[in-house]
Amino acid sequence: MQNQSMRMTVARLPVVGAVFLLAACFTQTPLTSSTPTPETRIVAMVTDTGVLAMRNAIGSGATEVEGIVAGADATSWDLRMLRVEYRNGQSVTWNREVVRFPRSALSQASERRFSSRRSWLMAGLLTSTAFLAARFLGIIGGGDNTPPPPPPPN
Repeated sequence: MQNQSMRMTVARLPVVGAVFLLAACFTQTPLTSSTPTPETRIVAMVTDTGVLAMRNAIGSGATEVEGIVAGADATSWDLRMLRVEYRNGQSVTWNREVVRFPRSALSQASERRFSSRRSWLMAGLLTSTAFLAARFLGIIGGGDNTPPPPPPPN
């Protein structure tokens, strides 16, 4: 049973690594204005009234949405949807379909930007870790210099 648990833990390592890699590529900062400009990538919490108002468009139990602003004014935001998070922990990716949200449906909106500095830093960290692991496991370098055994006598 412990061996199976160990295999499950090892199998999850690439997933955890991918999450850290993707998280390192982006930064989130609060929006500077109450109405975001078009083409701004945002992440926002869905309010309780928003859950009720938007259940036909994005499904029931939504907690967070991510999208690119197609248009926004004081009363509504049109988002090209990228992702919706739900209360059960499920995350559903979208294919940039436009959804109109009443402004009261979203709160705690923040801008999500790609960070090239963080991405290069993470790439360097992953490369050096892979190199050290390969070196430690003997896959590269540090080869064995012992001569082959002599042929058997006839």
